[in-house]
Amino acid sequence: MFGNWKWAAQLAAAAGLLVVVLAAGWWAVSPRIELQRLRADTAERDLAKADELIQVQARVLEGQQQEMGRIAEIGRGLELLRQQVDRNANDQSQAFEELKQNDQTIRQYLSEHVPVELGLLYARPATTDPAAYRSESAMQPGAVPAAGAPAVGGK
Repeated sequence: MFGNWKWAAQLAAAAGLLVVVLAAGWWAVSPRIELQRLRADTAERDLAKADELIQVQARVLEGQQQEMGRIAEIGRGLELLRQQVDRNANDQSQAFEELKQNDQTIRQYLSEHVPVELGLLYARPATTDPAAYRSESAMQPGAVPAAGAPAVGGK
């Protein structure tokens, strides 16, 4: 009879020891489990914040890409304007060179003597006769009425 009690006591002692070891293990491990749970909660919050930040950054990048597209379009417009200005400058430079050449031709022509045939074609006494050229005005003195009192009757 006592043999069974001995065995039951040993079993109870072993069970008690097992409970004590398990309680000590739980006591040693439970703060770590709680710490890991807190770390997991913190990691989940950090992950949610990171996802939110990624979404904000994606919207910012999308806006920047749109701005870059608009800037590229403006750049293409400016390039077209620059090409137009260059064409206008070239046209103006060419026209200026033509004017300079024309001025040189006229200057050279005017420095030469007038051909006799051309001079005779436009010959007039006022331009070919030195006496007529230096004479008094060809305007007749009575061509314009002299200033004076108005005529009677408003005439």
